[in-house]
Amino acid sequence: MEQKRITWIDGLRGAASLFIVFHHFIMGYYPAAYKGAEGVPHLKEGVEAAFSQSLAGFFVTGDLWVSVFCLISGFVIAYQVFHMKDEKQLSKSLLKRYPRLMLPVFALSAVVYVMLHLNLFYNGPASMLSGSEWLAEFYQNKTTLYDLFFSSIVDTWIVGMSTLYSNAFWMLAELFAGSFMAYILAAMGRGMNKRMLYVYIGAVLLYLSINSRLTDFALGVLAAYIVERFGERIKSHEKACICVGILILTAALVFGAYPVGHEPDNAYRILNHLPDRLNPIYFYHMLAAALLIMGIWLLKPLGKVLSLKPVLFLGEISYSLYLVHIPVIYSLSAWLLVRFMAKTGNYNLSAGLSFVISLPVMLFLAWLFNRFIERNCTKFINKTAAKLEEEVSH
Repeated sequence: MEQKRITWIDGLRGAASLFIVFHHFIMGYYPAAYKGAEGVPHLKEGVEAAFSQSLAGFFVTGDLWVSVFCLISGFVIAYQVFHMKDEKQLSKSLLKRYPRLMLPVFALSAVVYVMLHLNLFYNGPASMLSGSEWLAEFYQNKTTLYDLFFSSIVDTWIVGMSTLYSNAFWMLAELFAGSFMAYILAAMGRGMNKRMLYVYIGAVLLYLSINSRLTDFALGVLAAYIVERFGERIKSHEKACICVGILILTAALVFGAYPVGHEPDNAYRILNHLPDRLNPIYFYHMLAAALLIMGIWLLKPLGKVLSLKPVLFLGEISYSLYLVHIPVIYSLSAWLLVRFMAKTGNYNLSAGLSFVISLPVMLFLAWLFNRFIERNCTKFINKTAAKLEEEVSH
């Protein structure tokens, strides 16, 4: 049996959050690299449109990396539940899940609330230079304190698609619901009954049939079950693992690069022939996320790369980076683009400098947010849970 903490999973989570940052920067400042010929180009004719439906898009396709992020959550939850000693640990984890996700979101939303009232967002002027509708349509109106509390505590988690304080919050309701679904599915399979394999496959097919992001969480639980129940037997065939792992990762690369911003008109047209019920974007990216996880698991060298300290650092701050990067892109990055354009008149130079300066700032702010907000929130939640447990026991 493998060690109870699979370290490369943390590294992959960090890589996913970083690639989501790249995706959003491209959407804001190189829209044709996302929307293809429909977007405003800034490089040589056709370069961005070709990029938007190329294999290179694998690294900046945000929908894919959101699927990876969700699948990892399902995998980690299930793997932890499978190793829990008793039901008390499960109930504690369930109780802590909402506040652990919500409190950092509330803190970030409070910062954005202040920034809105201080007029610190420059995405309007920047969008006129970049031609990105996505960059233009957000942070246009000031919000109230009621909006801050209701959106952060209720709307974001129950209604979903709440984007008052970050348009990256659209998936948090699914992350919240998917987490609880993963806990329930994993709890059902704690005894490693072989019939649970069919239950998990059934759950995947059920959610897939309605194009739900919850498919990612079910896939994560299924992957954790396979690793836990069949892992040693599979890993005993080292050469086969290498060959299959390479094939699986190649398939993940191809499916994961399926374009999002427009319908493909190149070789990817072959993949468009799915049943009408299935959304090809969701389907191929969910499939790619699952293949990526299993491919890395089969290839030890790749797992070692994702276990390097710099990559694990990204994993540690991944949730914070996901939260802080949108306000930075819409404020600092946008302001830098406008300032550099006024001085140089060269769009690509200005956008490049904006990205090079903004990225380390994002990482630093994510580290600060993790260090002083996310960790302290976790400590507060743990202390509160411990006190509640003491009161109940007495």
